[in-house]
Amino acid sequence: NFLDLTSFAVPCTFTAKGCVPGTRHFGNLGRNSLVGPPFRQLDFSIFKNTSITERLKLELRFEAYNLFNHPNFASPLWPNFLSDAGPNGISIGGGPNQPTACTGVPAGHSCGSLPLTVTADVGVGYPVLGGGGPRSLQIAAKFTF
Repeated sequence: NFLDLTSFAVPCTFTAKGCVPGTRHFGNLGRNSLVGPPFRQLDFSIFKNTSITERLKLELRFEAYNLFNHPNFASPLWPNFLSDAGPNGISIGGGPNQPTACTGVPAGHSCGSLPLTVTADVGVGYPVLGGGGPRSLQIAAKFTF
């Protein structure tokens, strides 16, 4: 549960019947006010060059990607990195007979929370987010002649 949606009002003029048509607007929250989860990844490599003869050389290498296997979660503001005010419904007043699932939330506020559900390697916008997959290890030998 990365972001508590009950903290935010729906960006429109709200009545008991919902948003008044033609009143949707952008909010006034500043740029970079909501920061996504951090990206942490340690890559490690070690190489050993050995001369077998004057012309034949052997390079042994070991490489590890995401060495500590840290999970890097994708931004919860997907797709297209936009947040929707009502994925869990919108409160119309906090009463027990309201049609949404949230109670005790002021009228015109979103319900529930926005969870982190995918890692960056499978999330929307992968080329932008970078890696984030599981730990990968590889060992290689290269002959140069």
